[in-house]
Amino acid sequence: MDSFEPIINLLLVLTVLSITAERLTNLLKLQDDRLNERKPDKKAERTREYRISLRTMAIGVLLTILVKANFFEIMSNLQDPWSTLGWVRLEDYRWIRSPATVELSAFLYTLGGCFVTGLGLGFGSKFWHDLLGTVYEMRSLARNKKDKQLLEMTAKPE
Repeated sequence: MDSFEPIINLLLVLTVLSITAERLTNLLKLQDDRLNERKPDKKAERTREYRISLRTMAIGVLLTILVKANFFEIMSNLQDPWSTLGWVRLEDYRWIRSPATVELSAFLYTLGGCFVTGLGLGFGSKFWHDLLGTVYEMRSLARNKKDKQLLEMTAKPE
């Protein structure tokens, strides 16, 4: 695994969750006439955008609680962050409950981590997608530099 892989894994999880939160927010926005159309008045438009942002944050937090996307667990397992998702998982034909369902302190810790993740989703999928693209580009540059160094080492006459 290259050095960029853990951050790419994190950004993939956050991008997918953020896109999902935005789509859910958009569905709800379309149901509310106050939020559906842009307002010509600047103050009214700012109020509309504020309400949409609050809904996006709330939906992001609810989504992360639903899928148990605990930021702290994800960060501690960047090699396989998707394995931290879910309140239960199927293992060898048995359903295994998350430790967060056993103790109150673990449950509160998980809720706190989900809240942090949900707030992070508020930056929007474009932010996470752009950041992911930047990391991919950095990884590509690092690989090209490494390949160039290897070529130079092998091309030197002895």
